[in-house]
Formats: sequence, C-alpha cells, structure tokens
Amino acid sequence: MLVAGGTNFDIIVQADRLPAEHEKLRGGSFSAMPGGSAANTALGLARQGCAVRLASAVGNDALGRVCLDDLRAGGVDTSLVQVDTTRTSMALVFSAGAGKRMMTFAGADREAAIGAVSEDEVRAVDHLHVVGEPAPPLRRLVNLARQYGRSVSVEWNGRDMSTLGQGASLNLMNADEARSLPGASPDDTAATAQRYAEALKGEVIVTLGSRGALWASPGRPPLYVPTRSVEPVDRTGGGDAFNAGVIAGWLSGASTEHCLRRGLDAALHVITRIGAQP
Repeated sequence: MLVAGGTNFDIIVQADRLPAEHEKLRGGSFSAMPGGSAANTALGLARQGCAVRLASAVGNDALGRVCLDDLRAGGVDTSLVQVDTTRTSMALVFSAGAGKRMMTFAGADREAAIGAVSEDEVRAVDHLHVVGEPAPPLRRLVNLARQYGRSVSVEWNGRDMSTLGQGASLNLMNADEARSLPGASPDDTAATAQRYAEALKGEVIVTLGSRGALWASPGRPPLYVPTRSVEPVDRTGGGDAFNAGVIAGWLSGASTEHCLRRGLDAALHVITRIGAQP
C-alpha cells in the first residue's frame, strides 16, 4: 500500500482556551512528537498489519530525523520520503479534550516528493491513500492508480476533494467537514453523505464524534455504527487512526460494519491519550 501526503512535527498543548491579548495562560501539559495526517495514517495501517510505503517530505533537521526514525520504528517504508534543505513542517495544537484548534507551519516540499513517485512504484502497490490538496501531483498518483486498477481512498480533511474522490473506493471525512461541503444538508449528515456517495459513485464514510460513524454507499441506505462512551484526552490523530482501521478492514474483505468498528476502536485508542502515537 502507498500513502501520500504530509509529515510534520506536532507540539500539543493542553489548554481549556486560547490566551487573551498579553495574557500568559498556563497550560495543563504539553507534548512534542511526530505527526501529520498521512504519516499518522501510514503508522496506523502498519499497526493494523498492512505493508505501507509513505510518499512525503521532511526537512534536513533534527525534527525530520525524529519523524523518520518514528516511522521506521513503526514499520513504515520511508524510501519515498524525501529529505530537503528546508525545515520540517510543524503543527501547533491547542487541545481541550473533546475540542482542538490547530496552526500549521509549512516546511519540506511534499508536493515534490509526491510528484517524484514513479509509475512502477504505483503499479507495485494494491491500494493508494491520499491526503492533502487536490494538486497536480496527487491527481497524477490517483490517475495512475486507477489506470492500473488499484483501489484508492481519499481523506477529505476539510476540503472538497471531489476531483480525486470521483470513482474512489473510499472517501473519508468527519461530520464538520461534511456539513461544509457544497450542497450539504446542515442538519442531516447522512443525507449529505448519501448524496455524495451517489454523485461520486463510491463509498462515503463519516465520523460522528461521540455518536460513532456512518457509511453511505450508492443505492443503499446509510449504515450507522455507535461507539463506546469515553472521556477524550486529545483528539489529535483520532481521525487518522479511524481511517487506518477502516482501510485495513476494507482491504481484508471485512463487512462494512466490521470496518467501521475497527476504525472506531483504533480512534478510541488514540483519543484517550495525548498525541497520535500509542
């Protein structure tokens, strides 16, 4: 399997609110660790027993080396991760249990790394998962995967990814993202998911926070699966872990319900601790 997208270093601050002007707000705790949606998903897929390569980029700095070491230790093939002369991308996360706010800082050129993936490297995998802007390098990878009959999953991540999601096997998003889509039904996530499943001719999977998740398929009513009630510590990486569980289950031929439960269990494992790492 090939995952394409971003790798960054996360600084996660536990805080109930953002500081006011000139205020020195004391946080509850903080952690610093590798992150990035694509990197997190690749690690999650490796933990689910999948063989994974990551196409991404880090800077030629200490943080980049930490990210690479973490990925390799987790069983991810990093031979397609480029190391360039800029800094490693970073994310600053303000986490308050069930909520979070994030600032990101651009660094190494992931688009160049994704663009450098060859046709042979796409042909060598059975599945492609993409995260990020629907820019030419990602579109090229998705088109190559379809050309060679490989399945594709797309993380929407707050963007309208219809150009990549059209015909994709799996389209993954959360309820907030679904509500922001063009033509969305603000109070009916299931109706939005079903509408997009029909239009995209593919599966649309939406996480619903404490209410679980739903799966919409063309021509069938959406399936809901609830989740266990927990007190979240930090939501960072929960969606990435969910995606990894769903993709791994789907690739194994498991039922839709099993895939959702596998994803929800993986997400619970992550959100009950600080950071995306187990």
